[in-house]
Amino acid sequence: MATTAAPASGPGPDVHPGTERRWLRRALAALGGLLAVLSVSALVIAYAWQPSATAYASPYLARIDSRYADTLLARFHYTKTGHGSPVVLVAGGGQWLYSYRDTVPALAADHTVYAVDLPGQGYTTLKKDGFSYDLDAMAGALGTFMDAVGLRTTSVVGHSWGGSWSLYFAERYPERVDRLVLMGSTGLNVPSGWDWRPLEFPVVGEVMGKLMRKSDAARVLRKAFANPERVTDEVVAEDWAPMSRPANREALWASQRNIDYTVTQRLMGKVTAATLVLWGGEDRFDEPWQAAAMAKRIPGAASRVLPGCGHNVHEDCPAVANPVVAEFLDGA
Repeated sequence: MATTAAPASGPGPDVHPGTERRWLRRALAALGGLLAVLSVSALVIAYAWQPSATAYASPYLARIDSRYADTLLARFHYTKTGHGSPVVLVAGGGQWLYSYRDTVPALAADHTVYAVDLPGQGYTTLKKDGFSYDLDAMAGALGTFMDAVGLRTTSVVGHSWGGSWSLYFAERYPERVDRLVLMGSTGLNVPSGWDWRPLEFPVVGEVMGKLMRKSDAARVLRKAFANPERVTDEVVAEDWAPMSRPANREALWASQRNIDYTVTQRLMGKVTAATLVLWGGEDRFDEPWQAAAMAKRIPGAASRVLPGCGHNVHEDCPAVANPVVAEFLDGA
């Protein structure tokens, strides 16, 4: 009885092992080429290409009395409003003095209010290369501005990153700060959120910062508010225009990499200024428990958490937050 042989395993009559190997080599070569192109493109974007700043006729700049203080370090953009004891307002990272548009008039009745753009913010321009955006550099810049406008001692209000710069200034130069308000302020040695953490990595941070679009900035800004109706198209445009400047983009990743919160936390006991730590109860960047934790480390500090307010507590809830700040600065 005849038997039929089983078909041989392996490739069919038209497929040869050599063909499979050639296909695999070509696929790997194509993948390697693609990765090389992407790597070179990322390096070019990170270290050679510069995005263009967005042209924007700011209605806010048209309304305010912009001033400039020229120093060897920078040409500081600022406003000076009101009469009385001085208060310096320091905006958060990626923002500028526009964020205090509601705070300035709330304080100006009893204080001379200086709202300033520090390096990397708004319309201030550095005169030197290699600015590090670390705590010493930013606190030094704040001191340089104060010297330029004739302030020896002042109250200081700082928000977010601006809070940590203000805090460190009060830690290093306690004789220059009589009252300190920290709003949604960084300063405790806790991990950053994932909105900012990618900026810490070389190449990745530069690419992320340079390719950031207005829509990306708007998304981050909306997360800072618990009341989304306050983030109007004008608010987004006013924030984005200076943020789109190459130097201000660079300040984002440089600040994220160079600010050392082990230092600010360790030195909190050195603060001698009367201090208020103010937080939004719906802060989605920095959790509200940090208000009490920070105040506990600063001698004599008080903390307050405002329900229904986000990270940008003074912008999100101006009718509630600004009277609290004013009352504290008045010494009540």
